[in-house]
Amino acid sequence: MVSKRLVLTALLVIIIIFFTYIAVFTITTTGHTYLKFSEENYQGVKLIICGQSSSPKSVVIVIHGGPASKQTSIEYCRNFYSKLGDLNITVVSLDYPANLTLVEEIEQVVKTIEFVKNRMKVDRESICVVGSSKGGYLALMSAVREDVKCVVDAYGPTDLEEMFTYARGEPASWSEWGKYYYNLITYVEENELNLTVLLKEISPIYNADKIDEDVLIMHGLRDIVVPVEHSLRLVEEFKKHGKENYELKLYEDVHGFPLLKDKVYRDLVSFLEKSLKVYG
Repeated sequence: MVSKRLVLTALLVIIIIFFTYIAVFTITTTGHTYLKFSEENYQGVKLIICGQSSSPKSVVIVIHGGPASKQTSIEYCRNFYSKLGDLNITVVSLDYPANLTLVEEIEQVVKTIEFVKNRMKVDRESICVVGSSKGGYLALMSAVREDVKCVVDAYGPTDLEEMFTYARGEPASWSEWGKYYYNLITYVEENELNLTVLLKEISPIYNADKIDEDVLIMHGLRDIVVPVEHSLRLVEEFKKHGKENYELKLYEDVHGFPLLKDKVYRDLVSFLEKSLKVYG
């Protein structure tokens, strides 16, 4: 006969598992109670999805900068949804693995867009890719490769050869970008490629004519990690190619300013409202 203590223990375990599930798969955000989120794996790409609708009207793909981090990917998903959920936007956060080359990371973003289109059944008119620092760079390159409605590049580099040259003399930059450089060197050697040619192929500034999407560029004037010249030069390339559907926003900030606060946030929301035609 089963003892009362064993039954109580089993019941306690079930209760703990239940509340652990709630804690992991439920997020409480400002204005959104008990937001469920899910994790997806699409062709080897790990994604975090935050939203209340299984058939979203609009999707914002967010890409964080810095090193790979699942926790950062989750925080990006949660934080962006807490600020954009009232616009009926579902947020998809890319959880990219460590030690990829920039070439491979671009492929991760391309597959993320494919997932949103094919699995979530969202058309290009309702998709925007938002990234900061390296994520901003990847957002721009996604527009070179895929067809979406808009991209937001926050203080991302646009010329990789120039970025690597600058970073060698700036410890704050080289600590991160040096790793990307050496990963690319290995990639070039293994695939018998020309480094100079490759850097141009995967630099937004040399592909400006291929970016047809609405673009919001945000940069700090006091950025010493990725100098503001990267954004200014990209704008000049847009002008050369007759592109008009872009916005450049400059702030008295250093590298890494938050996108979800104060004027920066208001500028972001204004851009998304106009491009995706979403309103709270």
